[in-house]
Amino acid sequence: MQQTIEAAKAGDQNLAGRWQALQETQPHLRIRTAADQLGVSEMELVRLRGGEALVPLEGRFPEILKALEQVGPVMVLARNNEVVHEVTGAFRDFTSGKSGLMGLAVGDIDIRVFFKHWAWGYRVREQVRSGLRESLQFFDGYGAAIHKIYRVAETDDVAWDQLVERFAASQLAPFKPCGKRPDPVRVAAGSVDIKELRDGWQELKDVHHFNALLKRAGTDRLTALELLRGEWATELQRTDGGVLDTLLALLRDNQCPGMFFVGNPGIVQIYTGQVSNLRRTGPWMNVLDPGFNLHANTELVKRWWLVRRPSSDGIITSVEAFNARGELVLTVFGERKPGLPESELWREQVATLEALS
Repeated sequence: MQQTIEAAKAGDQNLAGRWQALQETQPHLRIRTAADQLGVSEMELVRLRGGEALVPLEGRFPEILKALEQVGPVMVLARNNEVVHEVTGAFRDFTSGKSGLMGLAVGDIDIRVFFKHWAWGYRVREQVRSGLRESLQFFDGYGAAIHKIYRVAETDDVAWDQLVERFAASQLAPFKPCGKRPDPVRVAAGSVDIKELRDGWQELKDVHHFNALLKRAGTDRLTALELLRGEWATELQRTDGGVLDTLLALLRDNQCPGMFFVGNPGIVQIYTGQVSNLRRTGPWMNVLDPGFNLHANTELVKRWWLVRRPSSDGIITSVEAFNARGELVLTVFGERKPGLPESELWREQVATLEALS
């Protein structure tokens, strides 16, 4: 056991040296990119922080999110490799199921949480160009980031510190790297129950029943779209400036509110509202609005689809982005309340988008 501990310490020292050398050559490199270049998980770099810079948290994740209702405004960040989604607001009415496997909050902070993927949590302090930054960061069993919650100027400092003290773990538990999360398995089109897929799609009453339909038909989401191409799904081709650039410009110019969904296996985070400040920076298309930032590396988004699903409120239309592994990385709907039909303003924008493709 002692040899194992000493080997782990030596490995940490070696990694710390490699990270420092990388930072010296690329001082503005983001930690997720640095982890990729070093061949480790982001959490392994986070755990190198010492002293007050890192406080491990107990794995009482539903309780932590519930307690965040007391701290006031925060900035929450959910991301995957291709898209980053940031919302500033306050937690309201966070609830979790009896099993503790799922949770949700609605309001300024609108999230759907899948706790079976949450394995580690930390309070992190780090020096950035703007000064000292503090956050709660949560990771899966592979050390990949799931969700980050940042303290902002309006956060209740006393309540935040009390939350950290309440959920602080007594010691930093060991972590054994176990590689990266496996890529999703694409289903062969020939193995799909196409009749079940087509009939079930036509009979949908609620978009929330969609994943259950895919499971019954034995298919993944992207394969289903490919099989129903021309009926319920249209693949969008690149337009000048890109599909996302065009869609965001249409929403901005026509003051059309959207619903932006971004997630990973552990969380889906949602923002509903209009967008205004759009900026393209190299491969990244950005929304830089007060209270909402979206950053999408469109070079890594390989396929865009326009999808229509029936519901008890009429047809519901979405624009969906997939990466090279066939994973859904961004979904955009028109703003809509349950029990009401989709807005004609949103349908006009997606019709224009489709025509431009």
